[in-house]
Amino acid sequence: MYIFPPRIDNDAFELEDFNSIVLLGANGSGKTRFSVWIENNWENVHRISAQKSLNIPREVSTKSKGVALEEFYYGNTNENKDWLKRDGKQQVRWGGNPNNFLLNDYLHLLTLLHTEEYEASVAFKDSYQEGKSIVKPTTKLDIVQNIWEEIFPHRKLVKLAGRIDTYPTDSPDNKYNSSEMSDGERLVFYFIGVVVCAPDSAIIIIDEPENHLHKSIIKNLWDKIESIRKDCKFIYLTHEIDFAVSRNNSNLIWIKFYEGSDRWSYEQMTDNDNLPSDVYFEILGSRKSVLFIEGEKSSHDYYVYMQIYPEYNVVPLGSCEKVIEATKAFNSLIHLHHLSAKGIIDRDRKTDNELNAYKDNFVYTPNVAEIENIFLIEDVVRTVAMILRKNPEEVFDETEKRVIELFKSNIHDQAYQHAIYQIKTRTNHLINIKYDDFQNFQDNFIEIFNNNNNEEIFSYILKRFEGYIKLNDYSSILKVFNHKGIIAHSRVGENCGLLSRQYIPFVKRILKEKDEVGETLVSIMKKYIPI
Repeated sequence: MYIFPPRIDNDAFELEDFNSIVLLGANGSGKTRFSVWIENNWENVHRISAQKSLNIPREVSTKSKGVALEEFYYGNTNENKDWLKRDGKQQVRWGGNPNNFLLNDYLHLLTLLHTEEYEASVAFKDSYQEGKSIVKPTTKLDIVQNIWEEIFPHRKLVKLAGRIDTYPTDSPDNKYNSSEMSDGERLVFYFIGVVVCAPDSAIIIIDEPENHLHKSIIKNLWDKIESIRKDCKFIYLTHEIDFAVSRNNSNLIWIKFYEGSDRWSYEQMTDNDNLPSDVYFEILGSRKSVLFIEGEKSSHDYYVYMQIYPEYNVVPLGSCEKVIEATKAFNSLIHLHHLSAKGIIDRDRKTDNELNAYKDNFVYTPNVAEIENIFLIEDVVRTVAMILRKNPEEVFDETEKRVIELFKSNIHDQAYQHAIYQIKTRTNHLINIKYDDFQNFQDNFIEIFNNNNNEEIFSYILKRFEGYIKLNDYSSILKVFNHKGIIAHSRVGENCGLLSRQYIPFVKRILKEKDEVGETLVSIMKKYIPI
């Protein structure tokens, strides 16, 4: 069980187990102090600070392996091992200031690597017997060299006694001392070496693992590093969303701020949050503002919104409730990822008051009841008819006539559905009001049902719908009419010279084309789906 630092709300937080963790937070949120707390309270932790010297000595001398290990782990060696682990590490490796001290352990790292290389070479030599085959050992320095050269295929390393040289792959005669490598090359060597030399089954904390590195190599580098130390657990501290995205299988902990006195505001992002972590990572990886929608990736909603809003990363979440929750959740973290989120939900039977409240949270609704109705907009029907060389006036008139007829034949059911929705919404709101005690709740509960105006609500909606029919108000009917058979009954496909089932796919194909007609349809639909 891994116990984490105290939270300001006093709620305990712990993990049964983990492979890796990303501590994600803005600069100044207290990530380093968080990691220092872990180092001081957990066993077998090796921490790499963000503040570190990358100066590579030109040459090093080998030492006994025990001394080299202690200097690498603790910054010093001492006969009193308990003092060394408890106090020596704090005073020497961290200079008494573990939060801000400039870590200077490149010399110790190279000394340990060359010491281990020397001892392995001696053991290999001593085990040699003429006529018998022996397996050549793979040293820690071999592992560092192999990964480093994979990351930088245009460079090679040469191992010499107490030093390492470098040369361009295509120019082996132009060798230079590794102390002259670029900052990125030094840092990659350092990260690989530190992890290779970390204690067995250690928890390795890396502060700013992406610093000084080009984005193109970060994921590959840490994937390879993690793969060679499967016995270890990794904790990364970063403010970079791109790095967090690269650690797909990590536990993500968002560090909000440090209150002082070893107390933080933080939370784990899990798939049970309003915004699942895999969706969150997918969005952040695209670096586009996001548009959450109802439905699935196979739905008409997804296809249409992808075409008319290509500047957004369109993410289908299934239900209306999930879209609303995710939009709020994502925008609450805008200071961290600097991307904005909007949502689109079906209008269905929602009232104007509800729709205005959703807009305040950047959630919008089309000016049609559901996405199928968008394909019956007057200008869409006329445009499709024109493309298929049919008379736009005749095609639309027939479509309008049949849609209004269908609405008229379903008017009582439609009014009933709208009324029921409004009554349930109002009743739920009244029931969920906080009352002083149970008796107060009971009295109001009875009053809610005794003094209802349900018949008035139904009559008002029915009268409004009858007005739409009387005025041939086609646009208003599309805004309130939920009916899955509306396309088939309208016969818009047949009137355009298509089969009924071919009409929507045909319109979708036009939308996808980036020609003048496709852009015309996009602009028409955008007017009905403003965000």
